[in-house]
Amino acid sequence: MAAVYAVLDCFFILISIAFLVLETEERFKDYFINPENAFYYYIFGVNSGIMAFFTADYIARIWSAYSKVAFLKQVLPWLDLLSILPFYVELIIMAYSGPQALQVSTKTVDLEGNSNAGGWYVVLRVCRVFRVIRVFKLARRSENLLILLKAVGNTSTELFVLFVMVFMVVLMFGSIMYTVEKTTSVNGQTNFTSIMSGCWWSVITVTTVGYGDLYPETALGMVVGTVALMLGLVLMALPVTIIVAKFSDEYERRKTS
Repeated sequence: MAAVYAVLDCFFILISIAFLVLETEERFKDYFINPENAFYYYIFGVNSGIMAFFTADYIARIWSAYSKVAFLKQVLPWLDLLSILPFYVELIIMAYSGPQALQVSTKTVDLEGNSNAGGWYVVLRVCRVFRVIRVFKLARRSENLLILLKAVGNTSTELFVLFVMVFMVVLMFGSIMYTVEKTTSVNGQTNFTSIMSGCWWSVITVTTVGYGDLYPETALGMVVGTVALMLGLVLMALPVTIIVAKFSDEYERRKTS
């Protein structure tokens, strides 16, 4: 019975995430926000049923928790709550302004001409952001994922040191690249217009993303970019080994406990 419940829970989570994604597609948007669409009330009913299931599950887990204080000290219960609340906020807005209020959050509107719409626009946009948190509900069904999250939590000190190091490297290479490109380029014409733009390039380079929107055009700038890239490879490799070691330790501890 527990296995069936777990499968049903995961199925509802995936359906909820699918609704969240499809709601932003132009060809499907009317199904979710336009009451005159033939599928609107069917989808609204399915979504309401799923959210009722999530709400009942959340209340049951709080009620059955041996220590409610210890339960609420965990992160996942709060993420579950934040993933449920937007639905009820939208219901309140719909009850106050009608279903058409939902259309405000899915298209560009003239906020100056409609102060009420402007207020709902902000609230509904925030709600839609928090709905993404529903994906974390899947973590409760994966033991290995929970171990990984625990391992990441155990490396908070090491990760903080890493972030400080990355910040220092980004600031240093961003400043150097701006100075080099500004000094050695022809007539001082360069895409690096400030140290901030240099830091943006440095973040993209050190993290080995490489968007290509900013790049050095002088020989000396290319040398600086090469050094920054090599250093970035080393920096990004450091947390992986730490997290893997913590994951192995946590996995072995849970196996023997």
